[in-house]
Amino acid sequence: MTHTRVLVAGATGRLGMLVDLLLERGHAVTAMTRDPSSPAAARLRAAGAEVVHGDFDDSDSIASAADGVDAMFATGTAHRAGPDGELRHGRNVANAATAAGVPHIVYSSGDGAAPDSQLPLFRVKHQVEEYIRSLPIAHTILAPVYFMENLFNPWNVPTLKAGTFPSPIPVELPLQHVAIADLAKLAVMAIERPEEFAGRRLKVASDELSAEHAAQVLARVLDRDFTAEQLQREELSPGVRALFAWLEHNGRTVDLAALHDRYPEVGWHDYETWVRSQHGRLAELCPREHAGAR
Repeated sequence: MTHTRVLVAGATGRLGMLVDLLLERGHAVTAMTRDPSSPAAARLRAAGAEVVHGDFDDSDSIASAADGVDAMFATGTAHRAGPDGELRHGRNVANAATAAGVPHIVYSSGDGAAPDSQLPLFRVKHQVEEYIRSLPIAHTILAPVYFMENLFNPWNVPTLKAGTFPSPIPVELPLQHVAIADLAKLAVMAIERPEEFAGRRLKVASDELSAEHAAQVLARVLDRDFTAEQLQREELSPGVRALFAWLEHNGRTVDLAALHDRYPEVGWHDYETWVRSQHGRLAELCPREHAGAR
């Protein structure tokens, strides 16, 4: 394996563990963040990354951070910037990578990206993907489904604390999930093997199960009772409601067996393995005095 210099844009975000994986494998990592003085940035610096300032709204700052790297990783920003911001940021990232002469960009988009989607978010993700494809730069698009880590979203925490497993769709329906660790490992593989991954768009999922099943897993691992319950969509923002409605009908399109057979090195998490990996965090969120002890 050739050790490379990799820029991780938005390195203090939810996919920041990619920095740790790359460092563990001997790569030189430049971690780009809006705030190099933050505790999260300090942790990456202590781990061995070079931490630099960069802003998705400032294409020049991204290009500066990308100078001389062999590969770049970036992801959509709709969670903090909305669809319009994600489109602007995605184009800025692509332009900056091209201007800096980056040989290969790995971009995390979303499974639902489509030109005719009823969701503005997915239409925007498709536009960003198409823009990346239009530029003279080798690229890999990763398209994850619903993150297992969404369980920790702010609107889910009170429900969890009360001993209820929150579901974005009817509790009896299966939904595909992806562990962020699995997406990060696949991104590392794409970065290390550009000749294999360049030009490809990969839909990514780790497991498929219903909320009823997920509640049983949570109860078994944490040794306390949980009941699955669909979230009340009227209490959520319009964008989140639209996403959940889409998931109800389209949340299980990845061929899990084919994906996992092709990339066994990822070490894919089933839901129980993921829950066990998050045991401390979940146990803190779900104390026995709130969720009934079994």
